[in-house]
Amino acid sequence: FDDFKSGKFATSGMSMILIDSVNHRILDVMKDRGAGQLRAYFNQYSPAARAAVKTITVDLFTPYRAMIKDLFPNANIVADRFHVVTQAYRELNKVRISVMKKFGSDSKEYRQLKRFWKLLMKHETALDYTTRKNRINFK
Repeated sequence: FDDFKSGKFATSGMSMILIDSVNHRILDVMKDRGAGQLRAYFNQYSPAARAAVKTITVDLFTPYRAMIKDLFPNANIVADRFHVVTQAYRELNKVRISVMKKFGSDSKEYRQLKRFWKLLMKHETALDYTTRKNRINFK
């Protein structure tokens, strides 16, 4: 499952896409992502068919997880990698900004965190530990 902005396609502006994660095929696109609509959609399948589902990948939205446990009793719920990374990025950025505010906008530390925030987000294998570079705001 994944919800997406669908504009005028849906009354709420958000829709739901169902994808087979093994074959990477789109199974269906639902106009509405509301719990009632999702329950009605999945209840059209027999309880035996729903019990046969082994894994469901979904974003971190709590109501989806509760509904999945109810409708698919044997399914393991796996968090969607994109949503996990996005949530971690947002939280790290919030921490960086709150630390910057504690230092004050006229401090050296504030300018370091503001200017070089991309270095905090780089994967450790993408960082260069051998070449020394002179950087503004660092001695």
